[in-house]
Parts: sequence; structure tokens; C-alpha cells
Amino acid sequence: MKKLIARKDFTANGVNYIEGDEIKTSNYEAIVKLNEKGFIDPLSYKDLVLIKRELDNPKTFKKEEGKL
Repeated sequence: MKKLIARKDFTANGVNYIEGDEIKTSNYEAIVKLNEKGFIDPLSYKDLVLIKRELDNPKTFKKEEGKL
């Protein structure tokens, strides 16, 4: 999955993030909201689709990563 990097200082789910921190979340809706509000580095539609697929089928992506 593409790294989610904070663009601003903010708090999400009780966790404080400062600019440059990597955000660890597996909630697709939260990722979309953070992207829409500009709290993370901009994600394209393609990035969002790939993240959604990875979150829906994590076993498939783990197998593919091992083949590289």
C-alpha cells in the first residue's frame, strides 16, 4: 500500500500526527476523508482504488509482494 504521509498537524482517532508522519490505518473511509480534507499527501483515483483492493484482499497482495 502506498504510504500515507501527513501534510498538516492533526488528530485522528485519538492519535496526534505532525507534518511528515506516516499514518497507519486500515479504514478506507478514513483514508478517503483525510485525502478529501487535505490532511495527507494527495491520492489519485487510481491510488484510492488500489488501496481499496488491498484492504479488501490483503492475502492476495501479500502473495504478490513475495514474488518480487
